[in-house]
Amino acid sequence: MKAIKIIIQISLLLIAGPLFAQSKSFTLIGKVAGKADGYIYLSIADSENGRMDSIQLNQGKFIFTGQLEYPTKAEILMEKKSERLADKRLPLILEPGEMTLSIDYNQFELGELKGSVSNAEQDMLNKKQASIRINMQPAQQHYNRVVEKYLAIREQKDTAASKNIRAEMNAVQKEMEPFHAQIRATEDQVLEHYPNGFTAANRLMYAVGQLPLEESAKRYEALSTGAKRSIAGRYVQSKIQAIRRGSVGVNAPDFASTDINGTPLSLSAHKGKYVLLDFWASWCVPCRKGNPHLLALYAKYKEKGLEIIGVASDDGNEKAWRKAVEDDKIAVWKHVLSGQNIEKLRKGERDDNYIGGQYGITTLPTKILIDPQGQIIGRYGSGAGTDADLDKKLTEIF
Repeated sequence: MKAIKIIIQISLLLIAGPLFAQSKSFTLIGKVAGKADGYIYLSIADSENGRMDSIQLNQGKFIFTGQLEYPTKAEILMEKKSERLADKRLPLILEPGEMTLSIDYNQFELGELKGSVSNAEQDMLNKKQASIRINMQPAQQHYNRVVEKYLAIREQKDTAASKNIRAEMNAVQKEMEPFHAQIRATEDQVLEHYPNGFTAANRLMYAVGQLPLEESAKRYEALSTGAKRSIAGRYVQSKIQAIRRGSVGVNAPDFASTDINGTPLSLSAHKGKYVLLDFWASWCVPCRKGNPHLLALYAKYKEKGLEIIGVASDDGNEKAWRKAVEDDKIAVWKHVLSGQNIEKLRKGERDDNYIGGQYGITTLPTKILIDPQGQIIGRYGSGAGTDADLDKKLTEIF
């Protein structure tokens, strides 16, 4: 069963947390050929809202200085009309230390940065992926149009139209899969040159929920200090820690919530039973396709002591959650929302009420099996066991 990645604003995650208090200085020495004066801007994405500095060119030359704790995405801009609009812009990855930047004003996007290994990695990756992304554009644009159509009608009760659009969306996704495979292959090529750096951390950020836990931990430990301190590296570290809390052999983190019927629900109240936590969402196609199998398991083992609690990542769309529970006829077991607070996520704040976070859930569907004493005895999903493994485990138990 193909897992669907939970979409979150990773670029905002963990930024505010003071994990590494010691900053390092950076110096960016630059020259803009073909432009002697005017203002040039440096935007750095290392805080919740980012930060921007500006300086006036002196015969085309400029120097920016500041503090950085880790390799960080940034942009050089000119002809800035607002915080988000500029006629000239060049994305960069800055690092602590001294760097030099050469820009041709008339070919601004081709500027060359020296002194940043992380930027060199990204340049290599961009060049390898350029033709792939151009070839993928028609399919990507088609997918964007289908998503817009789906968003426009999802609140309506036209089930047939919604079903047709979801089918079209799935078809376009399949059309894009070969391009994504090529993109992943180019990332692997870059990792051969830079196995421990910024690219490796970013690749691991997206793979951490799909790899076996110990492999993710091994890859994280192989990262350089700078890569570990990057936003991607810190994200990986936090996910590994969370997955460990939700792995076999540990006591299941307790949680309390209100179920779909408005009744208080806590995990600890279910001690004495085997509990299967089903992490899913109304928009997750593999989750929905797996519900008939779950219904069969529940019918087979309910009277023998199995309880299922569905934990849905639909916190922003409760109506869709309720409709999916009704349509799939899964109201026979208990249901709660995952409890993710988007504002806390954006601020990088700890969210103890986020059930998915407590169990290190990064992909859907994921299932956690808990014994009557409250200990986790099975994890099923990307990077862990399969549905067949779950079936086998339940057969052994009951």
